[in-house]
Amino acid sequence: MIPSDPNDRGDGVLRRMLRVRSQARLGQGGAPQLPSPAAPTPARAAATAIGRAADRLYKLPVRTLSVRPGALTLAELPEMLSDLPLIAVLQGPGDSLGAIALCPQAVAGLVEWQALGRVTSRGLERRRPSRSDALLCAEFIDTFLKELPAEMAGVEGFEAVAGFSFMTHLDDPRPLSLMLDDGPFRSLSFDLGIGAPDMREGKLLLALPQPAGLARPRTEAPAPPQVAAPAAPSPPPPSPRPTLAAAMQDAPVQLSAILCRRRISLAELRGLTQGRLLTLPRNSLAQATLETADGQVLATGKFGEAEGCHALRLRDPALPLAGDEADFPARHAPGDLDGMPGVAPPQDLARPDPFRETGAGAPVVSFPAMTGLTMLGG
Repeated sequence: MIPSDPNDRGDGVLRRMLRVRSQARLGQGGAPQLPSPAAPTPARAAATAIGRAADRLYKLPVRTLSVRPGALTLAELPEMLSDLPLIAVLQGPGDSLGAIALCPQAVAGLVEWQALGRVTSRGLERRRPSRSDALLCAEFIDTFLKELPAEMAGVEGFEAVAGFSFMTHLDDPRPLSLMLDDGPFRSLSFDLGIGAPDMREGKLLLALPQPAGLARPRTEAPAPPQVAAPAAPSPPPPSPRPTLAAAMQDAPVQLSAILCRRRISLAELRGLTQGRLLTLPRNSLAQATLETADGQVLATGKFGEAEGCHALRLRDPALPLAGDEADFPARHAPGDLDGMPGVAPPQDLARPDPFRETGAGAPVVSFPAMTGLTMLGG
């Protein structure tokens, strides 16, 4: 009989019954009943993995202050990064890519422990992480990524964390949107205390892609039975994968109109002063070239003026010169450009090109009014 106590409620009576049962088991020679282990959670497993990685690799004391598991998209990833983080791109199975980011305090703690054997409390200068910082943190990242799958075994939603390793580092988060696939990511956000007795409080963010087959299904109410409907039409074909072609069409290109190139002596160059006149060949205006910044010739034409701006009227090099232009002697031999053998003038000006407007007249490229003359040495 269990003595009754008028002050005991239902939960107190249940505990007393379990205690009497345990004592009776011990009196019969049985072993005491062990408590059942707690079910693993993402936070507990992640904290164990990162602490074990630091201890096995460097004997570095790392205390996990908090761990926040979550899910995010590629657009949300840059917003969760700290200021000036060290970002490591992770290579996973099947060419999948993930990322891990360490704040400057976490990077300083790992670097100081390896270089000095202790963690200091000195202030940090504001700078971007260097390649040396990434190399000193790469071994810790790989060790942590090897410990994490073993601790996450059996944790729902984190079955795809195995097989990732350090690939490269970034000092700017902007390329992440181009390197990583636009899909769901599993995340683990750590607040860490690194070192003892001096300690640096750092942050670490891990984001790994979540395969579509492992995404947690949404719980919906079962739909009522319906009468079989006719077969639905086939879904439309998938839209083409977006590319950077449209954005590249708006990329700026710097062009220069070159009247001529001429050689001068060093004495003449030293004698150039403001207001001095330079003699140019007569055919400079009629045989100007349109070139890129690195010297690639795109077209030839006649230099003039249009709507108050200096302009270059492009012409087809296959057509003969007309009017006064025909009287100008050629300044380079056939097959040469500006006296440089082997550099032929452009021959594709008359061919269809999506970058050029078609029309009866020759295209005109306008330049802002020039305040001086730029002379390039040949």
